[in-house]
Amino acid sequence: MLERIVVGRDRFDLKEMGDRGTVFIGKHIVGSGEDAHLTNPVMLDVARPHIILVCGKRGSGKSYSAGVIAEEMITLPDEIRNNLSIIMIDTMGIYWSMKMPNDKERETLEKWGLQPKGMTGMRFFVPKGYAKKYDELGIEYDAVFTLPCSEISGQDWCLAFGFSMIGDHGLLIQRVVKKLKSREKYSIDDIIEEVGRDSKAEQKVKDAVSSRFLSAKDWGVFEKEGTPAAEFMKPGGIAVIDISHYLRSSAGWSVRSMVIGMLSRRVFQERVASRKAEEMEAITGEERKHAPMVWMMIDEAHQFIPNEGETAASEPILTLVKEGREPGISLLLITQMPNKLNREALAQTDIVISHRLTSKADIESLRSIMQSYMKEDIAAYINSLPRQKGAAIIMDDNSERVYTVQIRPRMSWHAGGSPKAIKEKGLF
Repeated sequence: MLERIVVGRDRFDLKEMGDRGTVFIGKHIVGSGEDAHLTNPVMLDVARPHIILVCGKRGSGKSYSAGVIAEEMITLPDEIRNNLSIIMIDTMGIYWSMKMPNDKERETLEKWGLQPKGMTGMRFFVPKGYAKKYDELGIEYDAVFTLPCSEISGQDWCLAFGFSMIGDHGLLIQRVVKKLKSREKYSIDDIIEEVGRDSKAEQKVKDAVSSRFLSAKDWGVFEKEGTPAAEFMKPGGIAVIDISHYLRSSAGWSVRSMVIGMLSRRVFQERVASRKAEEMEAITGEERKHAPMVWMMIDEAHQFIPNEGETAASEPILTLVKEGREPGISLLLITQMPNKLNREALAQTDIVISHRLTSKADIESLRSIMQSYMKEDIAAYINSLPRQKGAAIIMDDNSERVYTVQIRPRMSWHAGGSPKAIKEKGLF
């Protein structure tokens, strides 16, 4: 039996835990070109928090790889799985199909010793305002979600609406939000009403701000009451939060940034509180209720923590990047444009899974975080990859190694990828 390669662990963790608490993500590629062949199983540590970057050009397998990691995590033994929770932010509408088995790749799966399998531990959340759309399409969902207006700052609204914080519109929003903070709960209608009452702003400013908030009502996600964070953090489960419908909105990226920013804050707060409960449990031996450790996966990450500018998600995500490991939060950032990703986030990654990249700027961005243990230039590693989907290099700061890996096929159905005019028999 071939020795397992473990990514994400230093020699001390390897000695203490071996490969317990790791998941199978693929096989090591040895050789290149026609001589390339698959050898040792590659395992990824999920027992400790990590900041992972998954990158590659369009169609190279980035989102697919994130799905593989999520699948593996909810098939772990119960004593490990129930200490973990996965939140997948689905910006492109591709993870809803994880409950269905991947019958279209049955033959490939069998070659890997795997079988098609739907992920029964996955819960699919859709914005309350778009539930009817899913009903019309016949796509089943587990629950709708909303987020409370009371947790949105004046700055978040300004960023979403494109108003300057120091302009008349921004100052009005901040005044109104500050005034409403005295209430425990309030709605967008309450905000609009308070805007109308403001005595400092000109009428045309109040009209413009009210118009933006009326549009925000149509987003169908920000209300007086919000879905409890615990609903997204079920032990041993995957919460897929679909925000792909906002692609069709003129304020699409802003809405998604606000949703991701709020979720990031709520997850961080829940885990900070839970970390204290875990410490008290260790000290006193008395069992206490706490939320599981969280793996948060964000697709199109460069749109939410860009290298230039700021979104409503920037500050909350960067908090997770810089402070999330202590309370037990892992972050998996997926992007086809690593050169557009916030440099601080890029520098904090301890594992990089890079599929094929061809843009010089993207390769340069990875070159900027190259470590001394890399024997060749990053471009040489990427160019050595076989020309097939799922091939990637893994740079691991923990073991200080670089591996060429073929990511394993998905057991559950992957709804991503480009459509084809020619249908495959039996699959559509």
